[in-house]
Amino acid sequence: MQIGKYLRPELILFLRARTKRDALEEMVGVLCRQRPETDADVVLRELERRESILSSRIAARIALPHVLLPGFGAPIIVLGYSEDGIPWDSPGGEGVNLIVLGLCGEEYGKEHIDMIAAVANSLHDPAVLDRMAATGTPEQLYELLTALPRTPTGPMDAGTVAICRLMLQHAEAMAQEADARAVMVVAGADLDPGILADRRGKVPLVLITDESGETDAAAASADHLLQVPGHGLERAQRVKLALLYALSYGIIDSAATVVVLSGAARARTINALEVVEVGREFELLVSFRSEMERGDFSPHVFHRVLQIAVALAREGREGTPVGAIFVLGDYQNVRRRCYQLVINPFRGYPESERNVLDPALEETIKEFSRVDGACLIRGDGVIMSLGAYIQAEDAAQALPSGLGARHAAAMAISMSTQAVSIVISQSTRRISIFQQGHMVVALDPEQH
Repeated sequence: MQIGKYLRPELILFLRARTKRDALEEMVGVLCRQRPETDADVVLRELERRESILSSRIAARIALPHVLLPGFGAPIIVLGYSEDGIPWDSPGGEGVNLIVLGLCGEEYGKEHIDMIAAVANSLHDPAVLDRMAATGTPEQLYELLTALPRTPTGPMDAGTVAICRLMLQHAEAMAQEADARAVMVVAGADLDPGILADRRGKVPLVLITDESGETDAAAASADHLLQVPGHGLERAQRVKLALLYALSYGIIDSAATVVVLSGAARARTINALEVVEVGREFELLVSFRSEMERGDFSPHVFHRVLQIAVALAREGREGTPVGAIFVLGDYQNVRRRCYQLVINPFRGYPESERNVLDPALEETIKEFSRVDGACLIRGDGVIMSLGAYIQAEDAAQALPSGLGARHAAAMAISMSTQAVSIVISQSTRRISIFQQGHMVVALDPEQH
């Protein structure tokens, strides 16, 4: 999904402001000229309130202030660029060159998250800011952002596209003969949309792409699109993770047969076909959706935490690997089996300011990952505690060889509650997901 869905050239400006307050006022002024019904004072007041709690600087030279406002309507972005940079009261004291102001009505919560994800996708490449310096008009800046490819890939040759299309035709025919629930295409990177052109089958097509891929054109040919944090994973791990996501969203169920087309890591092509009987081959996955519902957390919360865990496993902190435990759902039972090792850094903050779905919290969560103990997350995404010690029955006897105390704790809390735990190994950077005392999935993300 591209940022152009939420942004128009008339909502882009080259900032004259020299302070944060003046920059926000300048941008809100542009918004009010486009939406005269907007109350500028209300918007500024809410922006300043959020800034007083947590800085909106999300990366070097970039700030993402965003608010949900009653009755505002569909999400929209105002973008301001300052060549000289604007001081931003954030860790390190660095200024920002790009301010992306996101506004959305309270009733558009999911769309708000989609908008933030679109911003992150468009600005993932650090070189974007350097290219912005060469633009001189809002129209040029808009064209740069909306035309920006996610990865530097050239056109796929016609022969390769033809072979991939033929594989898809065979997969669709096989799916109809096997009474399969879906054809799933697990793409490793940007997928040439020509591969999915002229579909002939009647079986639903599920397109799985990692978050580094630009998928708008290909997604138009799919019945379902799921973005899975599979960048750098081997083929088998990406397929298993894709099935887990599809199960958690209810796209497939435990009785489903799925025809899976996949490509090697970093490949733009599909070069393998397999028929998967989900319940037989992935027994531990099939109860995941029902346990997720009983554990009272949504797929969005699970996927967001997994996304953070994958990034943390790849990057570490300041070049050093870190270990961490995230415990999701069934908070009332989980809290009775934990005690606080250190002062809870999230205690006292409004729930709206400590929700894991808010991308502005990502760096804070990663930074606090150095603290010993688990991060306890309520089913709706609110972070209830960090630095919690898990007291649960000893799981060491059932633990696979080579895993230590952190994994034993994660397994134990999943045995004694309906929560799901995600653990990062400090020594290997492997991510393990535990449910009902079993390791459901183990992932080995590529390191940066």
